[in-house]
Amino acid sequence: MNAPPAQAVAAEVDSVGPALEQATAHHSYSPLDSVVPALRRAVDIDPDLGFRLLLRALKGYFVPISEIRYERYLALGNELGLGEDVVDDQDFNIWPDLVD
Repeated sequence: MNAPPAQAVAAEVDSVGPALEQATAHHSYSPLDSVVPALRRAVDIDPDLGFRLLLRALKGYFVPISEIRYERYLALGNELGLGEDVVDDQDFNIWPDLVD
């Protein structure tokens, strides 16, 4: 990765933001408003924490991601010093045909 981890994590939050906001704000039994601004603040404070929270939100609300995005998450997790098992605990909703 070329960008510093904080910038790379912020870019991931921004790029998946619309899908994440849609999934969280309109969830039938556990709605959550303004998740993207909260994640951006977490990234500003601690990129590792922001990335872990992003992963948890994507998995918890079953937001579909592409295989390309999944590979970026593994690489970013590696750059942050996280093991592959921290990034991928088999809970991602990966769609091979999604275009990133």
